[in-house]
Amino acid sequence: MNDNGRPLAAEHWQLQLYRRSLKKKKTVRALLDHLPPVQGRLCLEVGCGTGLTSHFLRQQGGTWISCDFERDHARSARELVGDRILQISDRSVPFRSASFDVVAAINFLEHIEDDETFFAEMVRVLKPGGDFLFMAPKGETGRPGFALKRVLGFTADREGFGHARDGYPPARTRALMQRHGLEVQGIEDYCRLFTESLEDLLNYAYHRKSMQVKETKEQDFHGDTAPMSAEALNKVGTAYKLYSAVYPALRAWTMLDHLIPFTSGYMMVARGRKKGG
Repeated sequence: MNDNGRPLAAEHWQLQLYRRSLKKKKTVRALLDHLPPVQGRLCLEVGCGTGLTSHFLRQQGGTWISCDFERDHARSARELVGDRILQISDRSVPFRSASFDVVAAINFLEHIEDDETFFAEMVRVLKPGGDFLFMAPKGETGRPGFALKRVLGFTADREGFGHARDGYPPARTRALMQRHGLEVQGIEDYCRLFTESLEDLLNYAYHRKSMQVKETKEQDFHGDTAPMSAEALNKVGTAYKLYSAVYPALRAWTMLDHLIPFTSGYMMVARGRKKGG
């Protein structure tokens, strides 16, 4: 049963997967904790992925338009949340200037080669005085979690996850936002060492599994780290059942993050407001 007492079989596959997530739950919580007021406002979500964040954002109120660069992402998001889902390019945002009251950019900019141009595009479509929420990896290369990423081949210099860069440390984030006309209201982090490292190890295991399945050319994976459809999830059914069985132990491992509250997280969420309002 899910949190609302519904059978899991009745849920969309994205939500079923979310119930067994580790890092994704922390991402959704950070997103909602830092989301500005949205009631009665027109809001743009960039980087909607398979629609999971779109699902939770639309529960908060406001009118949301969600977009992503991947065709499979847009397709999966439509399956979950319905309309107002667009596939866009990584060069421009296809809306008039000053159209939106809120723009939320969620864990994608590190994939964009020309991040300056695209960031400017997101600010362009935001109204003066509008709220901007920016989420991304911090990409701090001197930390233990980053060392593990390098060993696993997940860093940008090895094209890990299709990243153009490893992330946005706080100083770089602040400079980027200010350079494009945003008043920075706060930069915080989440997802500490135990969760981040376990997520990377699971992604690596999933990557290896997807490569084995891909040899039969029967799988549709994005970046070889996550399923893009219910069919894709079903094709790794045995592995997913095993993962579900050990999920309580894995979740307990991530609780060790509470033993190191003095350390910073590996993911970043920044809030800003467009000047001129």
